[in-house]
Amino acid sequence: MPITHTNRCGKTYYLHTGPKRGGGTQHYFAIKSTGQLADRIPEGFEVHETVNGGVFLRRQRPKLIRDEELACIRRPLDKPRGKCRYQVEASDKIITVHESSTDWGFLAQFNPFLSRQTLDEVSGQHAQYQPVMRFVLVDVERRLIAPERYCFRGSVDDWISIGSVEPIEKLAAKYLKHLGQESLYELY
Repeated sequence: MPITHTNRCGKTYYLHTGPKRGGGTQHYFAIKSTGQLADRIPEGFEVHETVNGGVFLRRQRPKLIRDEELACIRRPLDKPRGKCRYQVEASDKIITVHESSTDWGFLAQFNPFLSRQTLDEVSGQHAQYQPVMRFVLVDVERRLIAPERYCFRGSVDDWISIGSVEPIEKLAAKYLKHLGQESLYELY
């Protein structure tokens, strides 16, 4: 039985195997179901899906961010927030909040018979996300985290600090309310 993964866009990816240039075997995901398919995930690897729906195989990493810390960020963002959608991703010591502000409401003009639920499903499947805020674990023992936001000014285009190091609960209450608002760009 081949290994497959269906991403948030509804595309099914198949795990393939093939020779490496220097010898050995490589594993990779592709949409095509033809070729040499793998029947198991190699030891020490895991399937990873990016917030924009890309699927790949990567080495398993230790979890430095706790589930309850991730939930502190995810919970407030699960509620509808205007036209913006949010995805949260944890990687190593960083929790990144990604935003998609694409409005798919224009589809209703072309097909007035589309229900609101169908429009929401289409926009959820095809939304493209960009990182806007992140929380960096700086003290593993005391669980202290530094908040940052992405600066889109042409001369900077990098992450900038927006506050002091605090526990995640305080940071979530203090900064998540700015997502999707102009006030986000006043934080520095």
